[in-house]
Amino acid sequence: MSDKHQNTTLGKLVFAATAVAMMYFFWWLLIYDHGVISAH
Repeated sequence: MSDKHQNTTLGKLVFAATAVAMMYFFWWLLIYDHGVISAH
């Protein structure tokens, strides 16, 4: 059963990391002053 628990923990970790990365990307894209708008 410990293998299944490890997979569950890994899944939660990957989900959390992906959610944080998406939030950071959208913050950079839409809110940050020197983001995508100044690059174009």
